[in-house]
Amino acid sequence: MNKIVSIVIATKNSAKFFENCLRSIKNQSYNAIEIIIVDGKSTDNTREVAKRYACRVYTYVPQVKKGSFDASFKRNYGATKAKGAYIYWVDADMELPKGLVKEAVSLCGRGAAAVILPEDSFGEGIWIRAKNLERRCYWGDETVECPRFFTRFAWDFIGGLDESLGAGGDDLDLYQKLLERGFTVSRASNIVMHNEGALTLWILIKKHFMYGRDTLRYFYKRPKASIVSYFPIRKGYIRNIGLFASRPVDTLLFLIMRPTEYLAGLLGLLYSLVS
Repeated sequence: MNKIVSIVIATKNSAKFFENCLRSIKNQSYNAIEIIIVDGKSTDNTREVAKRYACRVYTYVPQVKKGSFDASFKRNYGATKAKGAYIYWVDADMELPKGLVKEAVSLCGRGAAAVILPEDSFGEGIWIRAKNLERRCYWGDETVECPRFFTRFAWDFIGGLDESLGAGGDDLDLYQKLLERGFTVSRASNIVMHNEGALTLWILIKKHFMYGRDTLRYFYKRPKASIVSYFPIRKGYIRNIGLFASRPVDTLLFLIMRPTEYLAGLLGLLYSLVS
């Protein structure tokens, strides 16, 4: 009998892409799956969509500042409700290839305590081309990619996500804790598709401003690791120089997008110092 995989999804007015996410989970070749939704009082039809797919739905609104990152709170909460031997957190705008969960379980069966599931981006607008190029540079870069799939033992042993770190640092810290405690982390070959929707530069600016507000929290906890993770020039860019050369228009957009994101992050950091 297959061991249960508990998939935890944090939601808040997530209906736009949510059904595609749930459909991809239901279509998995691995059938022993429970879906746990931790919803922050959505006002759209997120909960109705979840119930159509026989999800277990919980309402949980963490006590954080308005506009702050609360997904780590919801993911930890969802894990406490999980019945499975594995914990896997998924975003509501992700779509999973059919064999992904089966592959992750197989890797854990061969000794992995956690599994990195590489991501690719798709959506609408010119900026999605730059984001797709960026994502592909991160495949195999352990300073960026982090595990999302865990054995229950490993998750409980390390205590889940550090909720105090906010956006951007909680998953990096979780990965570091796994390595520090000697757990084996594997990487899947199946690729998760991340639906960015109608991506605009303004959306990216707001997102990275939010991340920047929490950057110092991760830096204070892990100064060496944070420098490597946030350094603007990455090995993945150099390793994929051929990819950049083959996509010149996307490369130009990338060269506009990334400095803009870093500037937004810096402004968020400065805001955190004076607010």
